[in-house]
Amino acid sequence: MKKVTLSALLMVLAIGLSACSSEEDEGVDMEQAADNAGDMMEDAGDSVGDAMEEAGDAASDAGEEMGEAAEEAAESAEDTYDDATQ
Repeated sequence: MKKVTLSALLMVLAIGLSACSSEEDEGVDMEQAADNAGDMMEDAGDSVGDAMEEAGDAASDAGEEMGEAAEEAAESAEDTYDDATQ
């Protein structure tokens, strides 16, 4: 997770710096650059949040499937025990 966050931050900074570049006779608009970088960081944060939500959903689904498999295994063991004791 740290690699993803760091990669997103570096990408945002690189894009922010490239957004700041302009023709030589113009000065750097730091306010616009800050706004752009802020917007990009917000988008990156939203993306990370969405990815974490999807990972949580996948983990929840996997947990449910494991529970169902455990129930089926228990029923199968009970049936096997019943068959062996009759």
